[in-house]
Amino acid sequence: MTNKLLSLGLLCACCLIVPSARAEFRSAKDMQKECRVALKVMNGTADKSFENILFAGECVGYIQGSVDGSQALAENTNWYKVCTPDNLSTAVLIEQFISFVDANPKYTLASTAVQMMLAQDYGCKK
Repeated sequence: MTNKLLSLGLLCACCLIVPSARAEFRSAKDMQKECRVALKVMNGTADKSFENILFAGECVGYIQGSVDGSQALAENTNWYKVCTPDNLSTAVLIEQFISFVDANPKYTLASTAVQMMLAQDYGCKK
């Protein structure tokens, strides 16, 4: 009986110590703020603190991931036709994203980068 109570107590303690998993919700405006920091870090006008580098990484990853995902879909499907020009820099895409969010605050983060590329009329050239 003592072993069962001890085991139950240990199980309860472990449940209290382990952090719960939860999803993080960020809006397009949240990502826009991080992208503003990213541009400053990229052009050398912001401190390269841990937080700023983290923001820059999240922004660049979001923008570049959207571009790469769009390119892969365009190459492998007949229905998806959004491509960005090869000579377009990530910094330019970040600037376009920031402007797009200012002009279109209704979009959610999940769709904003693709909507921005659609608004720029980045059609695929085959």
